[in-house]
Amino acid sequence: MTLEARARRVLSPVLGNYTWLPLERGEGSWLITTDGRRVLDLTCGIAVTPVGHAHPKVVKAVQEQAGKLMHISAGVAKYEANVALAEFLRGILPAGMDTFVFQNSGAEAIEAAVKLSRQATGREGVIVFRGGFHGRTTGAASLTTSKAAYRRGYGALLPEVHVAPFPYPLACRIQPRHDAEACAEHCLDEIEAMLEHEVPPENVAAFIIEPVLGEGGYVPAPASFLAALREVADRIGALLVMDEIQTAFGRGGGWTVAERHGVRPDILTLAKALGGGMPLGALVAPRALHERWPTGTHGSTFGGNPVSCASGLATLQVIQEEGLVARADRVGEIVAEELLPIARDERVREIRRIGAMIAVELDDKATSKAAVAGALERDVLLITCGSHDQVVRFIPPLNIAEDDLRKGVRGFVSAFKALPAATPARA
Repeated sequence: MTLEARARRVLSPVLGNYTWLPLERGEGSWLITTDGRRVLDLTCGIAVTPVGHAHPKVVKAVQEQAGKLMHISAGVAKYEANVALAEFLRGILPAGMDTFVFQNSGAEAIEAAVKLSRQATGREGVIVFRGGFHGRTTGAASLTTSKAAYRRGYGALLPEVHVAPFPYPLACRIQPRHDAEACAEHCLDEIEAMLEHEVPPENVAAFIIEPVLGEGGYVPAPASFLAALREVADRIGALLVMDEIQTAFGRGGGWTVAERHGVRPDILTLAKALGGGMPLGALVAPRALHERWPTGTHGSTFGGNPVSCASGLATLQVIQEEGLVARADRVGEIVAEELLPIARDERVREIRRIGAMIAVELDDKATSKAAVAGALERDVLLITCGSHDQVVRFIPPLNIAEDDLRKGVRGFVSAFKALPAATPARA
């Protein structure tokens, strides 16, 4: 019986599946199946493996830590990997982001951010942004609006959550078509209207935003919008939470997008690349804010697991030693260069890029799914995002060899060009 057949018998169908590739191992930027097929991984496990699969330094750190201490809850005793990772993070994150509580995942980090925001401010209201994805736990799903499907059938979720528009020009209902800066101005006006008509400013505990929509379509918010949001939060006494679960550690072209844009968050949520392939999330905030969070009102059995912390620390050290934050923009440039042959195709609505996050927004889900399937036939693994799965996203390892990267993007371009043409290319 094949691995797929066995999986279908015992694993719940609730989990969506991009592919049924039967994997045996990963090596660098490549995945190897049980029958020896080599597939170029341009997904990084959804932005989790920034230095590729089985990097020798990361593997060594995991093996050594597993041989010493696999688990003891961080609330029961202290251990080197947990403290050392926090110390390293203090050195690379924006000024003031100096105190940490580690979690198992991004969703848990978001849950912690809501809890801290409400405890610290004495307020309950949370303003999130349309298209954002913050996780699938009940609390995190209450903040998630990238797809209605993530909330369907679950009844009442977390109260006092209000949704503001995100500056996404292609999804904006205001016509004629406008650029991101104009869209940002409109969104800010809508936030002011919300504060006047829907949620009193003194009720708002926090704004929670992805500086680049992840599952929502790889859409970067203009730096001006994030800076203006910082000003609004300060004016009404609310906190600014930046969800950098998918964007941090080089992916968005800086250690964080907050740093790249010069915007001061009150709280950062981190995960994905933080663990280098192991489950790990974190809430980060200044010490003074943590001191307003009563002891014992939050905790985690597995958060900050020793092996996860060792893996994360080794991964971040590789990123620093190999200059991969600086390389991220070059990785994105290469992908954009290789996408030029399809940039003017009528089915391509837009190609977006920030750092090593690249999106090709197509005219519909059928086209994006067919292009991704065609790429896989050419041994290139890609996945989609967007409210209708209409966006193909490129998430390559930051240390991918340039020849491999160009080959992978060309595989996608070839697959796209092989699709039946809907309309002639623009002149």
